[in-house]
Amino acid sequence: MKRLAGLIILGVLVFQGACQGATSLEGYSEFFGQLDGESRRWRFSNPAFLTEIRLRSSPWTDTEVYLKTQAFSNRWDNYVWENFLMVREGHLKFRSRRIESYLFYGQGRFWLGEPLLNIVSNDVIKDDDYGPKAQGIRVDFWDLLGISGSGFFSDKSTAYPATYWPIFPTGPDQAKGDIVSSDDFRGVRVKRTFLGNRYLLGGTYARKEYGSGRDDFDETFALDFEVNFGDIIRSLKPYGTITLVGEGGKNISVYTGDDDPLGWRLELRGVGYRGLSFIGNVYDFDNGFYTLGLARGDIWENNGHGGHYLQLDYRVPMKEINLKGWRFRDKAHDDTIDPRPREENGIQAWIRFVRNFTGLVEYKRHINKDGTWPNLFLAIQGENRLVRIRATYRIKDMSTRYEISAYGFEANANLTERWKLYARILTVDEKTEARETVFAQIQYTGWSNAEFFVEFGDAGSSWDLVNTDHFVNNDSNQITTRVFKTFLRLYY
Repeated sequence: MKRLAGLIILGVLVFQGACQGATSLEGYSEFFGQLDGESRRWRFSNPAFLTEIRLRSSPWTDTEVYLKTQAFSNRWDNYVWENFLMVREGHLKFRSRRIESYLFYGQGRFWLGEPLLNIVSNDVIKDDDYGPKAQGIRVDFWDLLGISGSGFFSDKSTAYPATYWPIFPTGPDQAKGDIVSSDDFRGVRVKRTFLGNRYLLGGTYARKEYGSGRDDFDETFALDFEVNFGDIIRSLKPYGTITLVGEGGKNISVYTGDDDPLGWRLELRGVGYRGLSFIGNVYDFDNGFYTLGLARGDIWENNGHGGHYLQLDYRVPMKEINLKGWRFRDKAHDDTIDPRPREENGIQAWIRFVRNFTGLVEYKRHINKDGTWPNLFLAIQGENRLVRIRATYRIKDMSTRYEISAYGFEANANLTERWKLYARILTVDEKTEARETVFAQIQYTGWSNAEFFVEFGDAGSSWDLVNTDHFVNNDSNQITTRVFKTFLRLYY
């Protein structure tokens, strides 16, 4: 990490002197503080100060140097001061007519553009839980003998920052030693089209090598294809491109032994006729196909599952009305702990009443091992020059003993030319209790180079109004968070 950061800084210093006219320097400083009343006694807590500087330079054509540094100071109540000065991210970019390459630090440049399986997840490899650690080389190329693709190599050989954890809120601090990570990642994808983009063939490979003396690795590869039947068979052209996409892969990680789990997905898209459109896919994944070292399949509970998804959309002619219906079914393999399927069926209608006022009605039914869970959702929204409002209503687990009703309201208003108000209210009614949460924000926009906000409440408790499940669910006992927050950001 230090070597790459030093290389980027050196490149900036060299190139800056060579091209003063092609260098820009910008950034901001931000102050944050909060007035906390959760203990029924209001007190100021958690002041924080952040400064960010971004330098970008283009010394020659098709060359770019970028560096972002941050200084951060923060004090949580009853905790020690946290002070950080870090190179947050940076890169050296070189581009030619058919190749673009990056030498980077702290950036998520690990996507490979797979069509269906997602055997490589950018956020898993980037891994910013303890600050920026991603570093490596990325190369993209196109039109090389008709082939295009991407590849990366990343070395995460760095220590997590040392942290200090208090034994008690007012007790002494106990140092936690550095955790050394020395994982290496590599991935590559190539693809080629044939006969004027009517056919496409591609392949993807990814590997993670665990360091610290471990003889261990995660490794997956996949092949994919795409066929546009609408361009091949002229009689099908009125019905859309009718594109069939497929991808299949194998996990050959060391822990799989001789099993080598398989996974595949097929999808039909681009099918439509006179306002109707259709998309559908089927899939199946063996146990252990996805590995947490490279992808997020385990978190999605895809391993050891198979199923399908079908969706039909219809746009009513001469009317601003859209209708949608869908069906989803996922079944675990028979050798899993619980092979009973999960299903979801739903219908939705969207309509524009007048110019800026729309409505939506949705009914869906979720089925799992515990029963059938209907859900009704209604929404209406409108706006004019001064205000935009949205009201929502939901009945969750309708006609069951766990039935919940939720009401949500959202407003965004221009109070004056310089003051704006944003507010959300969410109320939840159960058979035995009720709860609500409020979030409000006032913004001043009178400064050309500054932002000023004052907030009340917790934005995460109602971010999707009645569909904020962690607040709506019947096991939640949350209420409005009694806290004021202030943000002041100055740009330069």
